[in-house]
Formats: sequence, C-alpha cells, structure tokens
Amino acid sequence: MIQTFMSNSHDSNSYVIADGEEGVMIDAGINPLHHLEKIAEINIEIKLLISTHCHYDHAAGNSVVVEKTSAGVAVHELDAEYMEKAEKEHVLTHLFGAGYKGVRVDQRLKDGDVIEIAGVKLEVIHTPGHTEGSICLYEPQSKALFSGDTVFADGIGRTDLPGGNWNDIGNSLKRLISLNETRGIDKIYPGHGGLGSGDNIERIYNFYSNDDKDSCFG
Repeated sequence: MIQTFMSNSHDSNSYVIADGEEGVMIDAGINPLHHLEKIAEINIEIKLLISTHCHYDHAAGNSVVVEKTSAGVAVHELDAEYMEKAEKEHVLTHLFGAGYKGVRVDQRLKDGDVIEIAGVKLEVIHTPGHTEGSICLYEPQSKALFSGDTVFADGIGRTDLPGGNWNDIGNSLKRLISLNETRGIDKIYPGHGGLGSGDNIERIYNFYSNDDKDSCFG
C-alpha cells in the first residue's frame, strides 16, 4: 500500500509505503502532524523515515516524526552532515524564513543500497543534480519511483542552489530513462506536484536538452 500526502503549497509531498501494520515514510515535509494522525488512524507504525535530500521543505519535519514514532532517519551520505548540523546554506532555511532543528541520521545511504524493512523493499538510486546527495527510491514490485526533486511529472528540480549541478542532473535523468527502459517505471511519486509516469522522464530530458543532449548537459 502506498499512502500519499500531496501538498498544494511549498511543502513537499510525503509518502508512506506499508505492508501490514508497519511502514516507511519518504520525506516528512515541513509539518507532518496531519500525516501522522492519518497514519495512526489506519494503524501503521513508521519504522524508517527516508529523506530524498536535505532541503528544508522535505526535511524540516524529521524531528517531529522521530519524536512521535520509533522511526530511524536515512539519507544519502553526501547530504547527511548538512541535515545533522542544520547547515543553513544547504538546508535552505533562509529561503523559507524559518529555523531548522537538526536530526541524527541513523543510516547513511549509498547508490545501490537496498532497504528492506517492514515488508517493504526499496532500491536506492543516487541522482545528484538538485543536491549532492539527492536520491530516488525504486520499489520493484509496483515499479514505483519516488523521485524527490530530481524529476517531477513535468520538469526537474532546481540546479542553481548550493550542491546543485546541471550536468549531474542530466546524467541522473539518463539513469532513470535507462531504468524505465530495462525494468519499467509505472508511476513517479515526485517531491512536488502530481504523479507522473516513467515515460515522462525522456520527454522532460529532451525538453531541457533542446534535443542536443551532448551540448546541453555536457
């Protein structure tokens, strides 16, 4: 089961994948209290919170989830220190005019890691470009991709912020195109906006590369 918490503001989307009474949360967003109330109503215990990257709009609520549940926190190793130390330049608190409480990272993820917890299997794909440690998570049974701010239904995440890189996000999109071609991506669950499909990725890549992949993304 995938429970979606879609945002219509600058807050990020959040998702819960559950098998029975235990589950994994992907991105807490800014204020996850409503999400946690809904999760409690359907009798799911969050065992792990995974952040797709360290930005405030995805990770500000991490401390609330940790306080209210037994969840550990996981993020890619390149974003982990920024999150733990609440490093303002990379967490982007200044863009939101708010403070951020750092949170301990229990798992520093790497490309190729497989997270198996509470009956859920997620494959970690390192997709830098929006941040150094941005990741996507692939759930092979439903062929679902939780893409954070790497790719949306109709665009890509910003690359002009600290840790962003235009060439890196181009390479990350190419990896996701290959994943869709070889294994299939039935649905994209992005960090913002509505849901998409794997076929969106190549169209988005072509749009941003102006049909000239080598000269655009380098």
